[in-house]
Amino acid sequence: MQMMLLYLSSNEHINMLDFLNDELGIIIKKLSGTFSLKQFIIGDLRSLNHFQYIVVDLNAIKDSYSEIMDAVSAYKKMFTSRLIYYIEDIDIHRELAFELVENGIFNIVTANDVETLKLEFLKSISDLGICKREIMSKLAPDNSKMNTGLKSNDFIKKEIKIAVTGLQHRVGTTTMAINLANYLARMDVKVCYVEANDHDHLSTLPAFYEGMTAKDDIILYNGVKYLTLHSECHDEFDFIIYDMGVIDNRIISAARNNCNGVILCATGKPYELSDIAEYRDLLDSIPISTVFSFVAETDQHKHLKRYDNIHFSNYTPNYFDSEINELIWSTAIKPFIKNQEVKHE
Repeated sequence: MQMMLLYLSSNEHINMLDFLNDELGIIIKKLSGTFSLKQFIIGDLRSLNHFQYIVVDLNAIKDSYSEIMDAVSAYKKMFTSRLIYYIEDIDIHRELAFELVENGIFNIVTANDVETLKLEFLKSISDLGICKREIMSKLAPDNSKMNTGLKSNDFIKKEIKIAVTGLQHRVGTTTMAINLANYLARMDVKVCYVEANDHDHLSTLPAFYEGMTAKDDIILYNGVKYLTLHSECHDEFDFIIYDMGVIDNRIISAARNNCNGVILCATGKPYELSDIAEYRDLLDSIPISTVFSFVAETDQHKHLKRYDNIHFSNYTPNYFDSEINELIWSTAIKPFIKNQEVKHE
């Protein structure tokens, strides 16, 4: 599928992204002038949801910071395309940039010279995009180093096994398992992901994601080793993340007998509630975190009254996003850390 990009541009930057079309063949639709981003997203963007990327030149936006953040919030609820900001004068708009990062917008381009500008835009449209650590190193260089403080001897035992299982199909189980593995890798933890189900999704990944290296039946990507149940790997890991698919009695038995913790994935629909309660009761002998995906904010408080140790996943279209749900994962691994504290940048 050919990539398409919508560009809200100031008049002076109208041709800034032409190289993406020239070099990569990305189709670019340009809208130049001055815009109310909030009005545009809420009122006009519904008919433009076939774009994979939306680039916003801040020079073209007349909204206040609060209106821009309202637009970001509305955008994230309605669309799956990637939102990219170009901020020409970061010194003036540093406060806004911090707010964007706080709300999960990391693809912020700030370079001024042509070559660096091109590199940043190319990074922003790559599979992983600009990560939080990269943009924070520019916004707050004195505090950019990540202080994880996690070493193998900080954990209560070797090879902590986490079972990730879903209440039913398509509730985000594989995405959550891979997200968790990538979060741990970003924390400099030795981790592997094990496809402990019969979906065979793992074999399709190397052909799709550039940079994945596959040797025999082991895949390496961004510090995580990806294995099947039949892979031969003799490495020692701090964490082993098992993607177990849909929960059943067999998985419950395996988790209780062989795993140290469980992540139960669901969507929080009313018809799931009795099953969630039943499975949580059956798994209560080990630490369990329930992660709900696709739950409206208006319904979240109902679940918070019903359960403890539950979390609501942010929208996560990227398997390998280690940061978007970092608060969930830092809470989930606390029972396995000696000092019960996970440090972040």
